[in-house]
Amino acid sequence: MSAPAPLHICNVEVALWRGEHWLLIRRGSGERHAADQLALVGGKVEHDDAADSVLEDALRREIAEETGLKAECDFTYVASTRFTLEDGTSVVDVVFCAPCPEGRPAVQDSAEVAAITWLTAGQVALSDAPSWTKEYVARAETVRRSHPTVVPTTKTGDAGHARA
Repeated sequence: MSAPAPLHICNVEVALWRGEHWLLIRRGSGERHAADQLALVGGKVEHDDAADSVLEDALRREIAEETGLKAECDFTYVASTRFTLEDGTSVVDVVFCAPCPEGRPAVQDSAEVAAITWLTAGQVALSDAPSWTKEYVARAETVRRSHPTVVPTTKTGDAGHARA
C-alpha cells in the first residue's frame, strides 16, 4: 500500500551573501517550477534529510547539490509562504539567509541549474527575477544589514560573476 500524498511539499531556500552580493541561480529549463528563472538556492525537503534540524539539513544538501559548496554556517529565518503549483500541488516555502560558504560556486547539474551569478540587492530588484525572488532578497538584505557583525568582507575577486 502506498503512502498517502502529503498535504504540502516543504521547500527550503537560502539567500547566500558575500559582501554586498547575493548568490542566485538560473534554474534549468526542465525544472517543474520557475524554469529558466533567477532563484535562490534551494529545493524540497526529502525523507532522507536528518530528523533533527530537517530544514537546515535540506539547505546544506541543496547548497552542495546546486553549487558544490559545503555550508557549515547557521541559517537565519527570513520568511515563509504557501503557493500552489500548476498541477494543484500545495507547497510551503521557508526562506533563510546566511553568509556564503568559502569557495567558488559551480553548477553541479546543468539540468537543474543553468547558471550561477552574483548580484547586489539593487541589481536583483532590477533583474528579470520573479517577484517572489526579488521580495526574498529584499527581506534577506534587511536581515543582513541588521546583523552587521556577521557580514563577511569580500575578498578580491570573490564576488565577481560565476557562470556555468
